[in-house]
Amino acid sequence: MFLLLLLALPCFMKAQEIKYIDLTAVRQRTELRHPPAPQSDCKEGTHCIGGSGGGSVADGGPDQRDPHALGIYLLRVTPTDITAAEPFQVEFKVLNTGTAPIELPVSPHLSDLQPNDESVAFSYFSLALVVRGEGEPQGPRVDTDGFVELFGSPDHAESMMVLRPGEWIRVSANVKLLTWPPEPVSARFRGDFWLRKNTFHPHPGGQFIEAHNLYPNDTPTPFVPVRLLPPVGSGLLKQ
Repeated sequence: MFLLLLLALPCFMKAQEIKYIDLTAVRQRTELRHPPAPQSDCKEGTHCIGGSGGGSVADGGPDQRDPHALGIYLLRVTPTDITAAEPFQVEFKVLNTGTAPIELPVSPHLSDLQPNDESVAFSYFSLALVVRGEGEPQGPRVDTDGFVELFGSPDHAESMMVLRPGEWIRVSANVKLLTWPPEPVSARFRGDFWLRKNTFHPHPGGQFIEAHNLYPNDTPTPFVPVRLLPPVGSGLLKQ
């Protein structure tokens, strides 16, 4: 028995929290710079074209044979009666549920990763921690979500972190739903994520962001029951 405990001890030691990130009072810096647009010689009364921006996302799909996996747990949602367009606080647990180490971005500030020269393209990783809302099994349909993002680059070692199997980070953040139902409804939240490698291409007057989705496997996690309410003053709160 003693030998079994000794053999199991390294596994227990690895199962631990290695970082806590509190975004609730942080104003994230996410704006990226680009060279100014060339001076225009447009004359008054003529149509001129200004700066431009765009992006693309390369898609794919998970592979069940991939040893990399994440589970996003919602440890706390406050309050659980959530009014549309108002932020609520979420505590995420980002757990490496796979069998191989995984490197994740952990910086709140994308702007800090950009080179000093605003004309230089650069790559970075982004991790979106998502609150995914759906209806109760016997209730009306609900389809909504909200998220926060973390960023990182190998050129900034402090912005990336390796999670070994069984290790996790906790993240507290204020989240807003992007859409909401038109009337009060019982729903349930679960944690989700997307992980991307992005390349920022600046050009005079604009930029282009090329994103590639990465697909560690997604481990299902428990739901959190909530109640979604329409905006204050809509007249539906008292129903």
